[in-house]
Amino acid sequence: MQIKELYNCVKKEIKKNDFFEIVRSLFKTTAVDIDFDTNLSSKNVKDFFFILKQYKKGKPLAYLLKTKYFFENEFYINKNVLIPRNETELLVEELLEYSLKNKVIYDICCGSGCIGISLKIKEPTINLNLCDISKKCIKVVKKNLKKFNLKANIYCANFLDPVFKNPFKPDFIVINPPYIEEGDINIDIKTLKHEPHLALFAPNKGMHFYETLFENLIKLYSLNTKLIIMCEFGFNQKEQLETIFKKYGVKYEIEFKQDYSHHWRYFIIKSKELYGQTN
Repeated sequence: MQIKELYNCVKKEIKKNDFFEIVRSLFKTTAVDIDFDTNLSSKNVKDFFFILKQYKKGKPLAYLLKTKYFFENEFYINKNVLIPRNETELLVEELLEYSLKNKVIYDICCGSGCIGISLKIKEPTINLNLCDISKKCIKVVKKNLKKFNLKANIYCANFLDPVFKNPFKPDFIVINPPYIEEGDINIDIKTLKHEPHLALFAPNKGMHFYETLFENLIKLYSLNTKLIIMCEFGFNQKEQLETIFKKYGVKYEIEFKQDYSHHWRYFIIKSKELYGQTN
């Protein structure tokens, strides 16, 4: 059977992009263009229909294939880590605007490690520190480091604890924390059913980790006054964050930025002392 024949058989059951993602995984290739006339082995066809059966039940394709493309590379993932999102690539792009040579970077709530590892691939001299509270996430992180033949300091610890307890003073901290409020009606049902709730939900209407971050700004900037913090948040949380941050605005500045869909998606914090802006 050729790929085009298989596609014609199943095109009403699967999105075209997802079909080709499965085919690429069967051939273990990341090539964008696949020849429709390529012949499939009987094992290829059997494996395809096994995946399709799970796909039709609503299981995320990334978990079925155990891989997800993120910022120029395929990362290993499984059900224990959040599926990397396209909008999170913006954190990588933003950080790459800075000179990162020999800098110390902490990737907090790192999940699969895709943010920090993407940076390390681009700038190998980075002192990379990958941190997550989940032991299962840490196993995935180690697999991805091995896949890309990279080394990093790995910490299974709660939120900011590694920053304060380790000798490497941060130049950059990047965070994609849990930020969804329990009961949020905007959450996709597939996400709710299949992705790890530890990586999705946060107390205090989703604000817990931002509140903790803001409360620790003095301690963080005592480690390095030139520290830059970047953090993702939910598309409808900007006003809440502005309200919470207001009392910290004397010493620190916060800049909000939008994603590809023009939703507010991440912020950057810097010390005003760095720019001589304090009164």
